[in-house]
Amino acid sequence: MLRWFAPITPMLILALVVGLQLSNQKWNVIGLAILSPMLAATFAGPRLTAGYGVAAVLAGILLGLHDDLFGRSGGGPTAQVVRLVGVTAGGVMAVLVSRYNIRRETKLQNVTRVAEVAQQTILSPVPSSSGGLRFAVRYESATVEAMIGGDLYEVVDSPWGTRLLIGDVRGKGLDAVRIASRVLSCFRLMSRRTGDLRDLLANLDAEVADASCLDDFVTAVVGQVDGSRLTLANAGHPDPVLVRAGQADLLTVSSRLPPLGLITDGSNVTDTVLRAGDRLLFYTDGITEARAPTTDAFFPLLPAAEAAFAHTSLDEALTDLADRVRDWTRSTLNDDVALLAVEVPGPTRHAGPTRRSDDH
Repeated sequence: MLRWFAPITPMLILALVVGLQLSNQKWNVIGLAILSPMLAATFAGPRLTAGYGVAAVLAGILLGLHDDLFGRSGGGPTAQVVRLVGVTAGGVMAVLVSRYNIRRETKLQNVTRVAEVAQQTILSPVPSSSGGLRFAVRYESATVEAMIGGDLYEVVDSPWGTRLLIGDVRGKGLDAVRIASRVLSCFRLMSRRTGDLRDLLANLDAEVADASCLDDFVTAVVGQVDGSRLTLANAGHPDPVLVRAGQADLLTVSSRLPPLGLITDGSNVTDTVLRAGDRLLFYTDGITEARAPTTDAFFPLLPAAEAAFAHTSLDEALTDLADRVRDWTRSTLNDDVALLAVEVPGPTRHAGPTRRSDDH
């Protein structure tokens, strides 16, 4: 309804001004006709805005003739001409503002489109299975008004096990995508060359420090699955979720490191023994910072993960989880959400009833 109503609003304003002028003999409100093209400039192109400007000037001329505003009762011809010049000048200004708005919006759309293509290019598809594990990914974009972020994820097979990465670059736009590209390239290369996870983390930290400015950094979780052993290093990122036997818990590390680009000691890693049927959820902070518009409450990640991972398929689980986030925020996400799910194959899973979080 708003899309239909907005284009005719300037016309309604002009009609209102004409009606006010015709309905009284005391006030001269013809100067208010300038509101019509000025309002049109906020959403319409230069041509439509110019059309409303011409209409406002014509209305002033016709009303001047009808109410004898060019005569003495209206202050004489000079007074009416001054009014019309004011309306004309305002119309010209409105057209210039409209042209500026259109150019700015076009430039923003082009930059956003380039960032989207670059982001899709650097985030290569993750294999559905590798190293005895199953994988699924989901990227949930934020609202249209939000700029493209630097969320990243990757899975790489190495001689030392399957290595995982999820991260989030501080900031938005092409700079964030550029840094994310550097991090992913370094991870793909060094994962196959570096045996120690601590050395891999040090290489990633050096890459971010080299690619970014002083106030830039990347939060990340780097993991390695070798048989049943999961080794994790957390560089300032939200803790992964471990879903075991239908119960979700945060997979914390013994000591959280600073974000990549700021690390001075990368020696802290934590080992966890995985069991058949375990599922892991790696994610970016777009989901943990998602809030309900009405209550401002944070998204209940653990209950939602438990319910979503009741699905047999990892893809279905991530789709369900993304739907829950959208429902919780009323489709008003403020940041992108990257999800990486990992499963340790076990006995055949049977889908049970799922519950939806209705706390909001």
